[in-house]
Amino acid sequence: MKLWCSLVLIAALVFATRAAPLSAQPPGQTASIRVDSVHVTGNLRQATPVILADLGIRPGDQVTAAAVRRGIKRLFNTGQYHDIRVYAVGLGLPGSTTTLIVEVVERPLIVQYDFRGLEHIGAGAIRDSVGLESDSPLDPSQIHEVEQQIRAGLAGKGYVRASVDTTLIETERAGEFRLVLNVDEGRRLVVSQIVFEGNEGMSDAEIAAGMLTKSEAFWWWRSGELRQEDYDEDLDVSLAERYGELGYLDFKVIGDSIVVDPVSGKTRLEIQVEEGKRYRVADFQIEGNTHFPTEVLAARFNLSGGGSLLSGIPLVGGGSDDGRDPVFNTRIWREATQDIETLYRNAGYLYSRIEPVVERLDDGEDGDPRVRLIWRIEENQQAYVNLITIAGNTITHERVIRERLVLLPGDVYSDDRIVQSYQTIQGLGFFTPLPPQEALEVAPNEEGNLDVSFKVSEKQTGNVNFGASLAPSSGLAGFIGYEQPNLFGQAKSGRFRWTFGARQNDIEVSYSDPSVFGSRKSMGISLRNARDRFSFVGLGQRRQLGGTVSLGTPFFASRWTRVSVVYGLFRDEFDSDEGDLDLAQRELLSVGTRSSLELRLTRDTRNHPLFPTNGSRVTIAGKQVGGPLGGDGNYQQFRFEGDWFTPIAQLRTDPTKTPIMLVLGLSTKAGAIFGDNPFFHERFFMGGVQYGIPLRGYSELEVTPSGHVPRSTPGFNQLDRVGESFFSVSTQIALALSSAFVVRVFYDAGNVWGTAQGFNPTDLLRGVGVGASLVSPLGPIGVDYAYGVDRRGILGLPNPGWKLHFRFGQLF
Repeated sequence: MKLWCSLVLIAALVFATRAAPLSAQPPGQTASIRVDSVHVTGNLRQATPVILADLGIRPGDQVTAAAVRRGIKRLFNTGQYHDIRVYAVGLGLPGSTTTLIVEVVERPLIVQYDFRGLEHIGAGAIRDSVGLESDSPLDPSQIHEVEQQIRAGLAGKGYVRASVDTTLIETERAGEFRLVLNVDEGRRLVVSQIVFEGNEGMSDAEIAAGMLTKSEAFWWWRSGELRQEDYDEDLDVSLAERYGELGYLDFKVIGDSIVVDPVSGKTRLEIQVEEGKRYRVADFQIEGNTHFPTEVLAARFNLSGGGSLLSGIPLVGGGSDDGRDPVFNTRIWREATQDIETLYRNAGYLYSRIEPVVERLDDGEDGDPRVRLIWRIEENQQAYVNLITIAGNTITHERVIRERLVLLPGDVYSDDRIVQSYQTIQGLGFFTPLPPQEALEVAPNEEGNLDVSFKVSEKQTGNVNFGASLAPSSGLAGFIGYEQPNLFGQAKSGRFRWTFGARQNDIEVSYSDPSVFGSRKSMGISLRNARDRFSFVGLGQRRQLGGTVSLGTPFFASRWTRVSVVYGLFRDEFDSDEGDLDLAQRELLSVGTRSSLELRLTRDTRNHPLFPTNGSRVTIAGKQVGGPLGGDGNYQQFRFEGDWFTPIAQLRTDPTKTPIMLVLGLSTKAGAIFGDNPFFHERFFMGGVQYGIPLRGYSELEVTPSGHVPRSTPGFNQLDRVGESFFSVSTQIALALSSAFVVRVFYDAGNVWGTAQGFNPTDLLRGVGVGASLVSPLGPIGVDYAYGVDRRGILGLPNPGWKLHFRFGQLF
């Protein structure tokens, strides 16, 4: 017999009377006795004074039977006892005293709980959820709850025949025990087959496709585990929804059986169903709408049979393929109703009500019953945003946050714009993400309008970084620097970095202000003094001194589009002693002064600067170098860059946690140079991820105007690796597991050409692969493993292969 069954609480009150019973009292009086003394027996752990205090009866008290019962209840409530008996001795004898005897049996003291045989769920989680504590009296109800949780947890893992038994083992100290829970998990049940009885509208495989429970298959993700919770939901919900998609509104499960092979654990699920009739849509009506035209709302309901119906008239397409009325699909009807609710909320109709009505009609001539679908809409008044408050910003100025809002006081309320505002605030990178229910609060006021509150949590933004790096372009180098993207709490950015090594000595200082004197004008300045040697290019050592100054302003007062002017002045020198360069080529690498003026137009609607999940960034730039600006050369450079992001699915919708997003991204870049360009490093490099234009699957500078040429190819001049026009495109599907970690699969293509006139975006080299990016204290770092489809060997023959890339930078 189970332990908890043997620990039945028994309470008895026995008055051993040798005189008149207590009931023989004058009418109207309560039977009572005078207690001269109280004696406690059976207690080992609990002190006698403690027991008497809980009992509440002292010598000299007049005690009734009800008072004794209350005392016994108080003792039981302490959880220390499983049996209590109370006796009265000497009652009614002439000249004798009355003694109350309290006889207790204490519960065993459990000094340790042991779980044996439990492998597929954690014992610690069970202890924590039930609240098992050592050195406490045994609680039978608590042990029963432990057994129930073990069985439920194992059933969720496919071990539906688990059993639990308990054993008390006495320790060396009297009254103290170890409680051992012996778990027999049994064999994991594996669903090998799911069969249905009574189905005619769909095959067994078609029905099973809509179930959470799956039969085992060759692929590792189809283990066939029988999870009791999933199976119960299938019987109660999933099968009905599956049949509802085909119009079977009267469907029901009338029985099921689980047939198990006791040796192998292979399981066959047999499910008996009653399909009922298939319903078709005879009519679709919309009532009560005034804000949105009926045709606009009706277009949101796209029936599986071939379009939408409005009062019997097809709006899009016609009926079903066989000319009959379309089959009623409950899923499409439900999703369309939710779509209409969202449409109204985003138009400010926060208090609108959409009632979806399914009115059953008579059978049609074909024998199938019909339904009339009705949206009964109660629009009510529009809600406007009254106040917007910001809380939690202890460092960042409120103005910086408010500039990111896309929903302003006085605007019509919109769910989408509320969420977009929250995302753009997080996109600043100054705050720790908070759960949505904590970060956003929307409260109606007396007029029915809404007060919106955004809460942020500041995080440390500035950081000192130092360390070492190893890259093919610069070799082994050390670095030290400081970067603060939120200077003075006003989103001003300051950066200092010194990189030093055998091939490199580079000092950079920069400062940018996105809001000069609180205006929407921006400015920036950067200075650089560098010496570097790119050994794999073979052009010797470069020295560079100079900087840039930029000014920006909104483009015709646009919120997301800015126009900028950038002036740059640099002095370049090359000290080359490479033997493969002739005299004329070395002259190209001599002293040069670059004076440039660039006009740049940028539109940026991304919701995060590093790992965006929505929005886009497009930049168009034209630059004049030399000529009327002075310096060497006289050429024009034009560039286009575009990145677009859109969410495919949200895989985690728990409002208390950061959502897991599946995102589709497209990136494209193009550029061309016209005129006299004497600067080698101002031309376009392609390949790898660390230097020039990235193309994964290929090493740095191996993508040339002559195609893919390995760096080890003999007789190929290094100056011929660059071009004066390029094009690249990349598409990626990224899984944003958090705001700081992203994994992805990608497809890259690109090429460079020797002249602007040779630009040919149909002639591209391809790469495919997988990768991951992580936000670290040094910025985003990533690793990509890519397959170069069009790689060639030193002899020019096809030689595709894999390449591992480590990089710093954004998701795309």
